[in-house]
This record gives sequence, structure tokens and C-alpha cells, in this order.
Amino acid sequence: MTATGPYRTATFHRIDVSPDARAVMPGVHVLTLEADVTADPAALAAATDDAWGAAHAQWHGASRAEVRAAPRVAAYRELSRLLGTHPDKQPPSVQALVDRGLRGKPLGSWPRINPAVDAVNAVAVRTLVALGVFDRDRLAGDVTLRLTDGTEEFTALGADGPATLGPGRPVLADDERVLSLFAHRDGVHQAVTAGTRRVLLLACSVPGVDQDACRDALLEAAALLGGTH
Repeated sequence: MTATGPYRTATFHRIDVSPDARAVMPGVHVLTLEADVTADPAALAAATDDAWGAAHAQWHGASRAEVRAAPRVAAYRELSRLLGTHPDKQPPSVQALVDRGLRGKPLGSWPRINPAVDAVNAVAVRTLVALGVFDRDRLAGDVTLRLTDGTEEFTALGADGPATLGPGRPVLADDERVLSLFAHRDGVHQAVTAGTRRVLLLACSVPGVDQDACRDALLEAAALLGGTH
């Protein structure tokens, strides 16, 4: 979709959701925005640390209950329950980032993967919008949200090798492969590296996290990566 109003200079897309996936996850949408990674590396690192630092000031002294009660965190916890997972055993990504990198942690303890991923994670903790980032040049065709048929293989980040997925699991997939276990774990194929120059940013809208909030977060992440923040 071509954006209007405050989004008029950006082109967002809402990925297709298969009917069976929509039945399992009513009201769930994924918005995307393509972006270039052109920021000066030192400037990107500094801006990312600034964003993480601001989030640290907000969440460092928070209790577990306060994090979980934040409206957007609570909305993603409901998605976890909808997908049949316990949100404390398998927390949504924004909760995990706050818990592991900010709450009760010294300044600078946030996870560091590579500059682009770190920047996107910084926007996610600042906005509490669940964001993802794929290497756009590693994708084949359009990304869709669908359920597995029980025959597909998937190699997750950090896994020893591929595993065959059972049927009925929500996944993000392109024309050739499963890319991500939706709202759980990304795959190795499209992982962003230090050499990535073009990315597909993704934001998850659920009841309680509206699509305008997702667009704002996508624009913020794109500006950070492009050095125009």
C-alpha cells in the first residue's frame, strides 16, 4: 500500500495471510517496509546505543509484573497464548528483549548481534512493537503468513541442522522455504549479516497494537538504518 498522511513518502505492504492462518490468529497482520542499510557504521552504533540507553532508563528498575502489564507487551502475550505457548516460558520478543537486556541489568547489557539487527531491536524495545528484519536479497518472491503442511524443513538460527516441521504451525515463508516460526524463531537463510545492504523490515500488528504503531516503528527503524533519524 502507498502510505498517506504522515506515511506518504513510504510504501508499506501487508503480507498475505492464508485463510487457515487467519482462522487461527484473527486480527493478526504483518506490515513490511523495505530499507537500505546506508548509515555510517559508527554513527549507527552510537544512535543504537542511545536508543537502548533511553529504553534502559525506562525499564531498568521495572518489576516483572510491570513489564508484563505494559499494554503492548500484554497484547503480544495474548498472541502467545493464542498460539498455544506459555508467555513466561516462551515470551514474546519485546518482553524477552526488555527482560534480558534492560530490566535489572547494568547499562550496556543489551544483546549485540550485528549493527543492523541491534538497531532494529533498539526500536522494538523503545516502541514495544514486535519487529523483525530479513536480508531482502535472500528472499525469493513475496513473504506470506501461513500454516505448515507437515512436510517442510526449517533450519532455525542456532540449530545444528534442519528439522521437519509438523503440520499446522504458523510460519512466515517465501516462494521457496519457511523463513520463520511465526512469533517464535527466525531461520538462518535470510539472516541479516554485517554485509547486508538491503533489508525487509517486519512489524506485527495484533489486537492492542494497531497498524499505525507498526508503521511508526517501521519508519523509525528504516531511518536509523539509513542514517536519517
